[in-house]
Amino acid sequence: MNESTEGLSRSLEDYLEAIYNLIRARKNARVKDIAEAMNVKMPSVTGAIRSLVSKGLADHKPYDHVELTETGLTHAREIARKHEAVKRFLVDSLGLEESQAEEEACVIEHAIRPETLDRLLAFVEGERHVGGHNCCRFGGPPGQGRGQGRRLSELEPGAKGRIVRVRGRGLLRKRLMDMGLVSGTELEVVRAAPLGDPMEIRIRGYLLSLRRSEAEHIEVDEG
Repeated sequence: MNESTEGLSRSLEDYLEAIYNLIRARKNARVKDIAEAMNVKMPSVTGAIRSLVSKGLADHKPYDHVELTETGLTHAREIARKHEAVKRFLVDSLGLEESQAEEEACVIEHAIRPETLDRLLAFVEGERHVGGHNCCRFGGPPGQGRGQGRRLSELEPGAKGRIVRVRGRGLLRKRLMDMGLVSGTELEVVRAAPLGDPMEIRIRGYLLSLRRSEAEHIEVDEG
């Protein structure tokens, strides 16, 4: 982090992110639009912009749009990147609703360490490039991928693994997670019908029957 962004308050980071999102969506960011996005009064926005300008992160002339400097743009992109990574983790891995995940991400993104963010991004993206192969990164130290992830529906009876991602949305996702199918859970394929539908797995000490259409949404790291 360079001098202009050291000690940047949570509030100013939120303003940077709001300006960046407005520029991406509307090609410009007006004080009025920033106030609406932040749900604050315009004098508060004016004060925040002055602080950003003094730190070399933004440019603004009276009655004109707010622009981000190169430094401000770089920092805003990093903030937005953290926000999206945290939000996707909360939605895709923990099953939170989008609105709740949005609120939680706004809090978490300010406290997360860069090295933790890197691991979170790898987990959210689900894959990384190691030695010319795409491997699931499973939260371990760099260089310790556990192998290539596969859909649960592709596994044969006797195969064992650990869930690395539960895909899908809405009621399907909620149903799968309510059954205990969450990231990090170990499982074993016990048997499958001739056409693979349904299939039976052992998870958390009990047997669970799944439709093939359900198993296709579960990504497993064999091992």
